[in-house]
Amino acid sequence: MTRAIKHSTMTQSDITDKTQTLKELNARYERLELVLEATGAGVWDYDLVNNKNYIDKRWKAILGYEENEITDELEEWKSRWYIEDSEKIAEAIRLCEEGQTDQFDLEYRLQHKNGSYLWVRSRGKIIYNEQHEPIRVVGAICDITKVKEAADRIIESENKLKDFARAIPDVSAIVDEDGRYIEVFGNSEHYLKANREMVGLTFHQLFPSELADLMLEDIRQVIATGENRSMIREMNFESVKRYFEGRTAPMQYRVNGKKTAVVVVSDITERYEVERMLKFTYELQRKSDFINDILSGNISLTEKTLEIAEKLKINFRGSLCCFLINVLGHSDKDQRMNEHSKQLVNRLIYLISNNTNYLVWNNCDKIGVLCESNFIKHSNTSIDLTQSSILAASELKALISNAEPGLTISIGISDFHSGIDSIKNSYKEAWNTLISAQCQMHKDGGIFHYKDVGLFQILSLIYGKDYSSDFVRKMIGCIIDYDKEKGSDLLITLEEILQSNNLKDAANKLFVHYKTLVFRKRRIEEILGVSLESVDTRLALAAAIKLHKLININQPT
Repeated sequence: MTRAIKHSTMTQSDITDKTQTLKELNARYERLELVLEATGAGVWDYDLVNNKNYIDKRWKAILGYEENEITDELEEWKSRWYIEDSEKIAEAIRLCEEGQTDQFDLEYRLQHKNGSYLWVRSRGKIIYNEQHEPIRVVGAICDITKVKEAADRIIESENKLKDFARAIPDVSAIVDEDGRYIEVFGNSEHYLKANREMVGLTFHQLFPSELADLMLEDIRQVIATGENRSMIREMNFESVKRYFEGRTAPMQYRVNGKKTAVVVVSDITERYEVERMLKFTYELQRKSDFINDILSGNISLTEKTLEIAEKLKINFRGSLCCFLINVLGHSDKDQRMNEHSKQLVNRLIYLISNNTNYLVWNNCDKIGVLCESNFIKHSNTSIDLTQSSILAASELKALISNAEPGLTISIGISDFHSGIDSIKNSYKEAWNTLISAQCQMHKDGGIFHYKDVGLFQILSLIYGKDYSSDFVRKMIGCIIDYDKEKGSDLLITLEEILQSNNLKDAANKLFVHYKTLVFRKRRIEEILGVSLESVDTRLALAAAIKLHKLININQPT
């Protein structure tokens, strides 16, 4: 009896332990159920030995199915793989079957009951037998579609912003408070290294120290005050001056604990030059109108006029000379300047103004330049003002030729003049010098000084007077009429005879035989009724020919 009672007590203890164990298992199961329910995870169990699969109702619910609508068969799972993910899923299974991994962890797409595809994350643990052979993989899947879509939207948004930043011509960057580049965007790599190589580098590693200091101070001011800033800086690239506008704004987030700001750099060279050109053109028009009105006599030089001149930075009280510049092909007397010609003249005026201390204005189709004596004195003290002015004109000619190759340039230079009428006297001499060069057939251009025009110094005094045309008609009118009637060129022959030392020289220059020239000379004397042996006659005829050229050059069509 006693032995029976003892056996009964042991059985009850075992039952109690088993009951407790079951309670604990149930508690763990309940906790697992709560976790699975909370996470929305579905359980799966893949038997590697028997090639069988188990999926619970939550797994099926993730794909929109009731528990009895689909089976646990592997084919049910495989049939729902997204075709582009098939290869990576099969590879993950192979690694598990061959025991090459301890875990199954994969993101892929499965087809929902409604035909759409969901993103799931499947994670499992491999179970081994006593021989350490993989026999099962147990795990769970979660629907991560919303997470994936949110991540895709973020990536898409970031890519759009990056594409936008790269597409615009500006260079933009995120910079921390130490002046270190965090991100760089843009397509202006010709002027700034807007690429990944800048990321991680500081201003001082990329730019000259002085400029880097200014840029860093700008960033720190923006971060400290929270206010946007902008400024324009001039920089040289391969000896070319360019202008950049930098706009800086504070940002809210930090990188590695450091505050940040966004910097947008725009190459505004073209815009800046256009604005400068517009302002220059406006000021040039005012200045040119003022000077041309003085030269034409529309404005008298009163004290008020001198005050206006000072505001326009025109000094009439100093010693000055005038350069009058003519560009061949843009000053034809037979046609008005076209728009291209006007733009060329304005560009040249802008060029000279930016590279010299001279006063430059637009004199109709020519460029007027007033030079004060202290601006063109040569460092070699043995050179007088005349030679200094010729050297200065040569430098101007070279400046224009370098900027606009292929132009034929003629420059007339006046003597130096002082006093209130200095501008009028200088301009008149420069104009007469330029006309003299045209009359003497200097087709290739050149530099001409008033002291070298010879007879034109006298002729310029009578040009424009009523009797100048009468003088020309009286002296050479018969030759002019004869050439028109016969289609000959006796006037050219006469001019060459008057300019040459003897008939042989004249014949060589005209490319005719000496005897032919002797015959032409006699014919000219017969028509004019004079002898070309007389010095006074030769001088008068030469003056008449030059006056005739003056009249033709400046006669309107």
